[in-house]
Amino acid sequence: MIQFNLNRFGKLAKWSLRNDRSYYVKSFLQFFVITTLIFLAFTTHFLNVSNGYAPCAVAMIAVIVTMPIMGPSMMFYSMKNKHDKQALLMLPASNFEKYLMRYSTWLILLPIYTVALLGADLIQYLVNVMMNHENPTFVMSFIVDKLSNAHMSDEWVPKAAWHAIIVLALATHSFYALGGTFFRSHKYAWVYTSVAFVVLGMLSIWLTPESGKMENNSQPSTLEYVIWDTIYAIWMIFNFWLSYRCFCRTQNIGKFINF
Repeated sequence: MIQFNLNRFGKLAKWSLRNDRSYYVKSFLQFFVITTLIFLAFTTHFLNVSNGYAPCAVAMIAVIVTMPIMGPSMMFYSMKNKHDKQALLMLPASNFEKYLMRYSTWLILLPIYTVALLGADLIQYLVNVMMNHENPTFVMSFIVDKLSNAHMSDEWVPKAAWHAIIVLALATHSFYALGGTFFRSHKYAWVYTSVAFVVLGMLSIWLTPESGKMENNSQPSTLEYVIWDTIYAIWMIFNFWLSYRCFCRTQNIGKFINF
């Protein structure tokens, strides 16, 4: 069977969206209610916080940042039981197409969560206006104002730091993609993956203690950038390849891992 066919993948996407429609609606409603309650609790001074928009801004930024990184671990959240997995495995599509569709789950959830955040932000603004609170504003506007006043120059956040953050985020993303298919527990796959990531990070620091002792004025050379980028690129490719292999080895009856 051909690994990827656009027409067949389109039919698979329609089937998946139709089959997981209730999951996406439920996810939207749950996230909308939770974020609305959090925004109202802080911005209406129910929790007696001096500046309630600050923790709301932190929560919104945390969701926007962590969702793209940890999103692949949600590949199978919509599957409630073994029958759903059996139906997926029996679909007339290649394993690559099925994997690509399951991976796309976080891409579908991202705009859903974004709309829920904006809706919750609108609700808190309207409630604060109706309660005649002083200087009501949107949480998103609060974030934009703080970022515009921060003057994020190269002196404050060097380009090397941004480069390291982006590369590390992509590598972590691939690691969560591996965890989403490696662990059989769909509900707690992100927990197990997070624990594994922390353990591996601690081991790497312990095995290479000298890596954290760098001179303040030292700047990595172009060759060092290329070497480390190549290492991380190989690691990311390996994570996605292993994630796909774990997906291909998925069985309806299993224990703790798919390998």
